[in-house]
Amino acid sequence: MNLYQTPPLTIADAQQAIKAGALTCRELLTQCFQHIEQKEPAIHAWAYLDREAAFERADLLDQELQRGRWRGPLHGIPIGIKDIIDVKGMPTRGGLESRDPSPVSQDATIVENLRLEGAIFPGKTNTTQLACFDPPPTLNPWNQAHTPGGSSSGSAAAVAAGMCLAAVGTQTGGSIIRPASFCGVAGLKPTFGMVDRRGSILLSQHLDHIGPLAHTVTDLVILLDGMTDQATYLPLLIEPVTAAPRIGWLTDFFESRAEPSMQQTLKTVRTQLETAGAPIRDCPLPTEFASILEHHLHLMQFEMVQNMGADYDQNREFYGPAISQILDAGRELSQERFEACLDYQNLISQVTRRCFARCEILISPATVGPAPSPETTGNPCMNAPWSMTGFPTLSIPVSVTDSGLPLAIQITGHPDKFDDLLLASQWCENVLRPGFLEQIS
Repeated sequence: MNLYQTPPLTIADAQQAIKAGALTCRELLTQCFQHIEQKEPAIHAWAYLDREAAFERADLLDQELQRGRWRGPLHGIPIGIKDIIDVKGMPTRGGLESRDPSPVSQDATIVENLRLEGAIFPGKTNTTQLACFDPPPTLNPWNQAHTPGGSSSGSAAAVAAGMCLAAVGTQTGGSIIRPASFCGVAGLKPTFGMVDRRGSILLSQHLDHIGPLAHTVTDLVILLDGMTDQATYLPLLIEPVTAAPRIGWLTDFFESRAEPSMQQTLKTVRTQLETAGAPIRDCPLPTEFASILEHHLHLMQFEMVQNMGADYDQNREFYGPAISQILDAGRELSQERFEACLDYQNLISQVTRRCFARCEILISPATVGPAPSPETTGNPCMNAPWSMTGFPTLSIPVSVTDSGLPLAIQITGHPDKFDDLLLASQWCENVLRPGFLEQIS
């Protein structure tokens, strides 16, 4: 059963209606909870819901509007928060039954920022266990016989199903981009270090990112600005983006790993972008890129042992097989191997910058193909390289397969030129999104 919400309601459209007095914060939240009541029994996107607190906040925000106070584009917008990030008054269990079920007393930094901007938090979205690989209870809104991806499973599914207008996720390997792609929404993994991680469960101090999931590039930017408490990037997109970006097309490492349906979609997308005026050239990756997945895996394994090893020893019976395998393997790695992975991370981040010598963005598949069955969360091989380099990456849905599942492209930017990524992604979305919306209408 396809439970994707059509047409999707964007933050930008909802905020315009709220400012015009055509929609109240309570009415918007009511719409979201109606979708939750109708679809949650089939999708299982939420780990925790607090309807009473959410409506109390909606009423408060409506009262502020009546007094002439508008906090900004997130005023009254329902946002899902992944259940490895603290929200005051809600538990943070990270999909692990042994964790304390008591409500936490303090917001994570990003939640505190979003709260100040007027966001409403219906609850906490489901995650794979401690944001790793064991499949979550969440199912794909497009077809419940498929995974929503992981580890930000509930965040992607909730946005796709209209249960909230946007959500916050995290990525250590591919945990924002992959579920966003499988669920037909947009995702953004910001440049490493751009978003404050305080108040979130730490997996890997050298790989963890926090980022937004939403329906459009503009909505991603609205949420990112709120998360960082800096209204920095939205002004870039106020005027229409008309200049076509120079695009580097990544083939060997990425496209060679893609399934036939994704390879065909990439051909179509390339033609559409070239026809619209974008100069595109094949972009070879540095030879050092060949071992990036192995180095990423070892770095993640080693640091997960550092951060979770003690709890794993005490509560091993609660840990799933996938995360247990990672932690067990991490204990076999030496300090020398860990340091070699850090050296490699620095090297690959430097040499890969050369790919931007003649282009603003790099395009590759966001996933190997459409969402597989729920016994897995999918292969992160398309996304882990950008978690390793720390380069900013954004995904947008571009097509639907014959079997009715969405496919997306992954757009990567230079780590020091985040503006270029946003402008180029907006241009690409303007070209590609009409076709996607036509397919799902």
